[in-house]
Amino acid sequence: MFDFQRQHPVAAVSRAFSLIKGNLVTIIVFLVVGARSESFPFLWWIGGGFAFLLVVGVANWWRFLFKIEEGELHIKSGIFVRKNLYLSKDRVQVIDITSGVIQRLFGLVRVDIQTAGSSSREAAIDAISLDKAREINRLLRDEDSESEEGEESVSQVESAKKEFGLPGKELLIAASTSGSFGIALSILATVFSQVEPLISESELFEYVFEILPSQTDVVFFVTVIVIFVVFAWLLSFFSTLFSYGNFSLTVKEKEMVITRGIFEKKRVTVPYNRIQAIHVAEGMIRQPLGYTSLHLESAGYGDEKGTGSIVLFPLVKRSEVLQLLNEVVPSYQKEMDGLKLPKRALRRYLFRSTFFITAAIVPLYFWLSLNNWIWLIPALAMLWGWLKYRAAAVGWNEGSFIFRSRTLSKSTAFINRNRIQNITISQSPFQRWRKLCTAEIHVASGDRGKSFSVRDLEARTGVELMREMKIKKGSDEISEPFENSDRILKLPGWNQAAN
Repeated sequence: MFDFQRQHPVAAVSRAFSLIKGNLVTIIVFLVVGARSESFPFLWWIGGGFAFLLVVGVANWWRFLFKIEEGELHIKSGIFVRKNLYLSKDRVQVIDITSGVIQRLFGLVRVDIQTAGSSSREAAIDAISLDKAREINRLLRDEDSESEEGEESVSQVESAKKEFGLPGKELLIAASTSGSFGIALSILATVFSQVEPLISESELFEYVFEILPSQTDVVFFVTVIVIFVVFAWLLSFFSTLFSYGNFSLTVKEKEMVITRGIFEKKRVTVPYNRIQAIHVAEGMIRQPLGYTSLHLESAGYGDEKGTGSIVLFPLVKRSEVLQLLNEVVPSYQKEMDGLKLPKRALRRYLFRSTFFITAAIVPLYFWLSLNNWIWLIPALAMLWGWLKYRAAAVGWNEGSFIFRSRTLSKSTAFINRNRIQNITISQSPFQRWRKLCTAEIHVASGDRGKSFSVRDLEARTGVELMREMKIKKGSDEISEPFENSDRILKLPGWNQAAN
């Protein structure tokens, strides 16, 4: 691979579809405008748009060249502005080989070369053969030694691996309780806002109104809301089902490999020395059912948004989390003593959760003569504030920290001490008056980093956290024990599954 090469021509089509996916809302707007325009036929909008995207895709394919020479990947790209990207072998952290729907039709794969601090989109080869992808992986990671070993050593490597899958039952539960429901609902709302004029002109609203059993405005709007919710849930359900179908987590000696996807196969390789933190998310629907999802933050991985967050396991029973983590990332301390918030912090959580909602409802209640049921909203907001107060806690020992908090979902973060970039203790004037503080830990993750915080800790606890960070690893200095109080608890507080 010492001479510049082009990708397979199907990369032009793949690029065009990527542009469509990334600009879907804009394309819908143009299509709606074209459908309503009498001077510019609708089919011209569709045909012209796709022709333009295809031309852009072909131009990108033609101008994209790559080669590997002396352990360095050189990529030339750009239609008008020529870009040269150089990635040396010693900077490469992860090489992912995946296959989307278009690539699989032609027996091709996509290669993402990822380095710490750069996202995969800057070093991606969209369409090449699997043999060529393996050759790139070998040249940039020096992994040819394994292929040259005998069958006996290969079998030993294979037997040392652990593999975890997602059973069909858990996959269906994960799809049914997916947190992407809100995203799907917002997408449908955006699309509906653009096509609503067309629906009005087609008299669809009048038709639906006529077939309803009770022709009232309330029934009509409730029906529309139910339809939206059902479609959003179905979109979320199938999106999660297709994304995490055929899920597997393979544990190797120095790295883990996560594969998932039914139509679009994705494979993420994460070296253990790049993992910065593990956090467990308990969603609003999953928590009562006893299920969670596991995520990790990686310094060497970046997605399209620049984040380094990766789904480690999409759904696992809460009682089995610690057992799974012990097998996958045994270097992380999983249980330790911690401190919950002081009682005087409760009023601050309740105030933040209810003030703005109550301030908005009071004038609406009197001006619009609303029903008394409207006061359920501030009551639910107060309950939510109480739940956030109960969830908040911090814990630490010689080498690890646990930060637990809640926004919509309850998050429990496990952070090794040597992965922490910095820790911040802050106080607002009101917190200073109440002798409280906010603690925030920062770790490297993707391009932007990741932080975990707990609000309204005891001020003394914040001081102890800062002091703990100053104690060097391996030092003879001993961490101070927690003060004797009824606020001591065991973190994370889950029961391990029986062996």
